[in-house]
Amino acid sequence: MPALIDLLLEGRQAPQHRPCVRVIVGADVWDFAAEQLAGGHWTLMDLWGENGMVHMALIDDAALTMGVVSLECPDARYPSVGRLHPPAIRLERAINDLWGLEAVGLPDARPWLDHGQWGIRHPLAASPQPAPPPAPYGFLTAEGPGLHQIAVGPVHAGIIEPGHFRFSASGETVVRLEERLGYVHKGIEGLMRGASLERGVQLASRTSGDSVVAYAWAFSRAVETALGQQAPPRAAWLRALMAEIERLANH
Repeated sequence: MPALIDLLLEGRQAPQHRPCVRVIVGADVWDFAAEQLAGGHWTLMDLWGENGMVHMALIDDAALTMGVVSLECPDARYPSVGRLHPPAIRLERAINDLWGLEAVGLPDARPWLDHGQWGIRHPLAASPQPAPPPAPYGFLTAEGPGLHQIAVGPVHAGIIEPGHFRFSASGETVVRLEERLGYVHKGIEGLMRGASLERGVQLASRTSGDSVVAYAWAFSRAVETALGQQAPPRAAWLRALMAEIERLANH
């Protein structure tokens, strides 16, 4: 079984990337990484885009190695990871909604975050386009005798984020559950561009109402890692205390 470190040594290393190595690879290496995910050899941490490039964060649990592989896609197309590794499908749908990068071979190309209410398509692309009138969302169907549907949300009690959940059930047996999210997508990725660190942590903390501390902590750790700094022990204890209070209050 190949190790992730071997792949990272083959690619063109991107400078000034912390804490793990990031390499720029070709489509063949990108496909190879997807195959390793599909085989259960590596773990997908994240998949995201930017103008002209997609990135995939990976963990090799056996070798305790973490790394990021990046693929240039000047024609706004790249080989789908989700066609081999289904957990990547929603991430690739989000990449298409935000950046307009098409995952070739993606089994499910429905919009994920874009509900047709933004007024533009692909808001993070270099040249966003006017949006056409929104089309009805095609929920997946479930067929069989005695099936009924139960719709929940998108409005919920409390401070959790809106989400629509559609249950297809036969008695107490749930045959299919499909959710749709993104109802209050705030455009935080775009607002982060050019923001100061003080503004950035404010934006991060507003990602989700029940995880304010968690998101602010994650952003702060990312900044500290990028700058090669470490928070003092008292700050670490205060963060832990606030996170525990948040967990007790909201979860």
